[in-house]
Amino acid sequence: MQLSAIGVPVEELDTPALLLDLDRFEQNIAKMSEHFQARGVAWRPHAKAFKTPAIAHQLRKAGAIGVTVAKVSEAEIMAAAGIDDILIAHLVVGPHKTKRLAALQRHADVKATVDHLDQVAPLGESARVCGVTIGILVDVDLGLRRCGVASATDAVKLAQVVSETPGLRFEGLMGYEGHALMIPDRAQKKAAIQEAIGILLSTKDAVERAGLNCRIISAGGTGSYQYTADLPGITEIQAGGGIFACQYYTQVCGVEGHWPALSLLATVVSRPAPDRAILDIGHKSVSQYRTPPILRDYDNCPVIGLSAEHAVVGVAPGNDFPIGKKVAVIPGYSDFTFVLHDRVIGHRWGLVEVVWPLLARGMLQ
Repeated sequence: MQLSAIGVPVEELDTPALLLDLDRFEQNIAKMSEHFQARGVAWRPHAKAFKTPAIAHQLRKAGAIGVTVAKVSEAEIMAAAGIDDILIAHLVVGPHKTKRLAALQRHADVKATVDHLDQVAPLGESARVCGVTIGILVDVDLGLRRCGVASATDAVKLAQVVSETPGLRFEGLMGYEGHALMIPDRAQKKAAIQEAIGILLSTKDAVERAGLNCRIISAGGTGSYQYTADLPGITEIQAGGGIFACQYYTQVCGVEGHWPALSLLATVVSRPAPDRAILDIGHKSVSQYRTPPILRDYDNCPVIGLSAEHAVVGVAPGNDFPIGKKVAVIPGYSDFTFVLHDRVIGHRWGLVEVVWPLLARGMLQ
């Protein structure tokens, strides 16, 4: 798929094809941007959701201050494309990565996170050798039990060491309330998020009592942003996937007011029985993380099975699924679907408008 696809009717595209409804996409961007602006909170969307600088630039135009990434290699892709404010939310460990991070500072402000004293000195050494300064956030465990310091005392000690290490600049704190995303009851979810963010904010108070300034307090994902952004003290939100509004975010996490913008164009390749149709997509092209994909225009025809290259659709009576028919499938989880494709095709009014290569796909280091 090259730029020659621009202007082609969507239904004429070969399949599988990852599609983005640009009108809905732009509506979702506007909704999130307006939500944050109304609350005085900065937006730093996580690029694991979209994997391309083209979308990062769209988000910057809408008011995002920069992006969050998981890996140094993703930061390199974004910086090379002109994104100049980046937070690496994953921990940067090992000489290859710390040296690359230091070198990146000449091209963009690329901040890193730490949650252990042993991570600090190598980052400082790489920064000094390169003659740069790296901004550092201390990662705080808010209850997810993944990464992050376990107590305010540990956070204070770590922040002090960072601030005293030549080549490093202490910037603040980061945390993720990911354990609360899927709580179905709204009141319980709100309470869990408030408790989690309370840990982050009380840690901030402890760090500032020790004489250090927390310029950045970063938290929040798509599944929680509609709660987290309301809490005073948070300076930026990392939510990114809401721009696509896949099944996971809207149905499992209860994100409201977003339009499903991402879909996968698939072809019916077999009708082995009247109640079954087979599509040319599978685990290699679409994610069913937490929730299965669904057919966009057929509420009573569920995807009942996925294998590597096949999707089995349960066909209810009265539905027409001839071999060769093309259908739109909404992914279960957009983040995991994006990493399976080389490009995303943006369309409007049924015609291809843009083709964006997913340049950060496969950037795992």
